[in-house]
Amino acid sequence: MRFLIENTSQLTLSTDAMSRNSFVPIPIVLASSLLLACNSSDVVAPRALDNGTFTVDARTGFVYISLADSAIVNPGPSASSSAAWDIALFATNVTLNGGQAGPAGVTGYCVCQNSNTAPSNDQWLAMTAEGEAVDFDTMSAAPSGATFVSDVLTPALSGWYSGSGAAATANQDALYFVRLSDSSGVAKVRVVALESPTATTAGSLTLEYAVASNGATAFGAVQTVTLDVSTAAKSLDLQTGQVTSDAAAWDLRFDGYEARVNGGISGSGKGGAAKVTTTTFAVAVPSTTAPNAFRIDSYAGVFGATPFYKYNLGGDNRITPTFDVYLLKRGSTVYKLQVTNYYSPTGQARFISFRYAQLAG
Repeated sequence: MRFLIENTSQLTLSTDAMSRNSFVPIPIVLASSLLLACNSSDVVAPRALDNGTFTVDARTGFVYISLADSAIVNPGPSASSSAAWDIALFATNVTLNGGQAGPAGVTGYCVCQNSNTAPSNDQWLAMTAEGEAVDFDTMSAAPSGATFVSDVLTPALSGWYSGSGAAATANQDALYFVRLSDSSGVAKVRVVALESPTATTAGSLTLEYAVASNGATAFGAVQTVTLDVSTAAKSLDLQTGQVTSDAAAWDLRFDGYEARVNGGISGSGKGGAAKVTTTTFAVAVPSTTAPNAFRIDSYAGVFGATPFYKYNLGGDNRITPTFDVYLLKRGSTVYKLQVTNYYSPTGQARFISFRYAQLAG
């Protein structure tokens, strides 16, 4: 453009010469062509890199976000078939639109600049969004050798058996609290036996469980039930102790070697599960596990392997962000993301704040 501005007088003079001598000098043709080619309306500024901050109300269900559009979206006809979103959040669950979770091919990697140094509880609690911004701001490119992973099914109830095939056995010491699908209470559950397991199914499995209604200080009588999953999945209503085909009434479903709860991506209920490691099945009471320790079935990859939070560091059942930086990759586009808060200004949980920015190149 500087060439054109400096040669405007030359163009005028050449035009006068054309009227006197009836010829068009070559410089006039070149300058005119450049003027047309570089019309200001044709100049396109480089696209700004996507960046911003979000605070989402993730109390009651997944919130789906498009980072490229910097917007909350409503994927249809279903989240698992829509490419409109990149990341979804519900309570402490984070799902990326890729792998088993969706068709967009989004993968994730945790830089984990904080978790890799193994801070003490006091050090975790002393971290702030402002103080940890430097780690986010200085992240300019994916580290060499970064391995991005896709999301897979992550059941809330896992670890109830060990081994595989005919050698699989029940982990009798693995204790779980299961929130009922209608949220009317909680059950303590353990798998005590497997019979005739194969490479693809747990065969017949025997459960011990006891139910307590909301507010109860003790569990009811211990019940035993055997589910034959050798040929088909079985759904159990813990309140009645019966196998059910009701899409809403079930609490636990066993299919092969998968255990599902009626909540999250597995069902329409409010069910969830928490693994209890501080007591045994025999003496556990309903108050053993805090309500926010329950997890739902979800799809997870990097956020399942390296959660964005620590729980109960101060003995107050609160969620504390790790402030680790995560990288999200969609096609050739890479974003950095850092969760900065889990609470609203008034202290309500599940109001998740994060910042993100697209990396150049």
